[in-house]
Formats: sequence, structure tokens, C-alpha cells
Amino acid sequence: MKKFAKRAAAFLLAAVLSLSLAGCYNENLTWSARRGDTELPIGAYIYYLSVAYNEAAAQIDTETRVLEGEVEDTPAAEWITDRAASYINQYFWMQDEMERLGLTMTDDDYTQAQQTTDSYWSLFGTSLEEFGIAKTSFDIAYSQYNTMYLKVFEALYGEGGEREISEDELRTHFTDTYMNYEYFTAPLTKTGEDGTSEDMTDEEKAAVTEELKALQAQVESGELTVEEAAEDYAASIDSDSNYVQSVNSRDNMTASYLPEAFITSLESMREGAIQVFEGSGYMVFLHRLPIADAVEEELSNEDNRLSLMIELRNEEFQDYVREAAASVEGVEMNEEAISRYQPSMFESTTENGTSSTPEESSDTESSSSESSSASGEESSASESSTEE
Repeated sequence: MKKFAKRAAAFLLAAVLSLSLAGCYNENLTWSARRGDTELPIGAYIYYLSVAYNEAAAQIDTETRVLEGEVEDTPAAEWITDRAASYINQYFWMQDEMERLGLTMTDDDYTQAQQTTDSYWSLFGTSLEEFGIAKTSFDIAYSQYNTMYLKVFEALYGEGGEREISEDELRTHFTDTYMNYEYFTAPLTKTGEDGTSEDMTDEEKAAVTEELKALQAQVESGELTVEEAAEDYAASIDSDSNYVQSVNSRDNMTASYLPEAFITSLESMREGAIQVFEGSGYMVFLHRLPIADAVEEELSNEDNRLSLMIELRNEEFQDYVREAAASVEGVEMNEEAISRYQPSMFESTTENGTSSTPEESSDTESSSSESSSASGEESSASESSTEE
């Protein structure tokens, strides 16, 4: 429509077209469910349908087309539509629970939700719009819902909550699951005469290893810290230091694509030990630190503490929400609108494909503090249908 409007010669055509479209517009098809003053747009339902489709696909053999399979002894299409409807109920249940617990969505909460939406929209916006999911619908169904989800979760499982996780359990989980470490890397490549990168010779690689081993001896004797060793090495090759200190779990490191050799080396080390080993195109100088040194700082950080709580209880909470939401009353579903959207709209050309939309679950978002730091480690270690 806007393309026509920009051309003066086509102005009359644009006016006629807008009138014809207006005649087809049906306001009753713009919402999917409502209760009281809250009305969810049809895009929210489409989004939940896509999430349910992805969940079904994950539970069906990859050799079977999703809608030809079964989930929990139920035909996939039926399971998917039921699941989407349950997400609608969960949204309204979460609103009720917010009120019961005396929680509210603040301006800062809405701002944070919008930032989340903007971030995901840059990745998934095009495909979401193709399915008929507007950005505003995604903001409601995903970002605002997840904000409420985390607020309710923290109120229930945090200090003084009805399902409070004890301090001892949090500490035990942290010390048993997480590792504290620092490292830097040294490239095993060089710039050739033609300006391109090329592998070092065996002799040059041996020289790098020898230099790192000398730095290891200085660190072990107390002459240098690992950070100082990283700076000294960087200066010797006229580069910037790539020193990293982090606290992370195997799951988070794996999810952030840190090399398996890095993770297994770290796991094999006793606290206080140093290893110098070869990666893919670089050497790693790795020092495992005492996890006890990180406990107080990590647990005093509100975001990190919430991430640990999520790791311990998120699955339990998801089951609780789903069960509790099944008894929500007073939700009016707009069958005329939602019947226009079926799971088949997400089928791909592969035997068992999934739509490229972010998941509804709060797992990813709630652990964002770990993920973002681990992503930085990866780069260092590697060095080297419009909605009605």
C-alpha cells in the first residue's frame, strides 16, 4: 500500500485498493482470547502455536513428518492446538498470580521487555511476520509473559517465598556445578608475505609453547598473575591481551560453543592447577581457580542468583504453571479467529522441520548473564499472512 502511495500517478489506484481492503477487514478476527480488560491479539495465538509445533517436533522421530506423528499418545495436530490454548491460559494465570503475590509490571519491566523484543526481532522478525505475528504481539506473548514469569518465579522460590530454595541448596548446586577459571590464548598463525594468515612452522609453534611454559613457571612461583602473564605475552607479539576470567558450568559453556577440548581440560584439572595445551590454531594457558572464591560474589548478584534458582526449579515451575493454568476460568477463546490458523502452516520441506521462532520457555532469557559472558569466551578461545 505504501509503495503505491509514494507514486502520485498511482494515487487513484491506491485509494481504490485501500477501500477494497477495508471492506474485507473484520475486527473480530484481530484477537484470539480475552478476559476482563485483557485481550490477546491473534498474533499471540499464532506465536504460541509455533512454539507448540516446535515442541511436538522435538518429540517425534526425525524420519516422521511432524503432523503424521503422535505426542503423548495424541495426534500431533491435536496436541499442538491444545498446547497453544494452554499457553493462552498460562498467560492469564500468570496475570492472576502476579496480582495474588502483589506484583506489578513497572515501567522498567515494560522497557526491559521491549528491549528483549527488539533483540529477538532483529533475528526472527522476518519469519514471524511471514506467519502473521506482529512485533507487538510477540512483545506481549513472549517478552512481557517472560517478564511476569520471572517475577512470579522469584517471588515463589526466592527468600521468604512459598517455595523458597534454601541457601544451602543454592551453594551446593553452585559449587558442584560451576567452575572458576582464567585463561588467555596465543595464536599459532602468522601473517605471510602476501598479507594472508598462515600456520606457523613446527619450530615457531615450539617457541610459542616454550614461552608459555616459562610464563607458567613464573605464575606458579608467584612472580606473575595470569592476567599479568597474558599482558606480557601480548606485548611480546605486539597485540592486545585477551585475558578472560569467568565462572561457568559445563552446560553453559557447551551452549556457548566453547571447544570441548577446553571444557574437558578444565574439568580434569584440580583447583590451582595450570595447563598449557594446543587448540585449533592457538595455544591455551588455562588456570583453574577455587570455586569457593566465587561463591559470595555470585550469590550476591541478583541476576546470577536467579539463574541458579532457574536451573534448580524451572522444570518444576513449568509443570506447576501448566497444571494450575488448566483451571483458569473466564477466558473467552475467539474460535472464529483461531480456527483460521492450523499447525500445518509451520510444516517445512524436511521430514521433521521446526519453525525458526524463539521458544516460549524462560530458560534462555533467565540465564542471559551466563550466556553473554560465555559468548565472549568463545570468541577469545577461538581467537583467533500479515496479522489481522
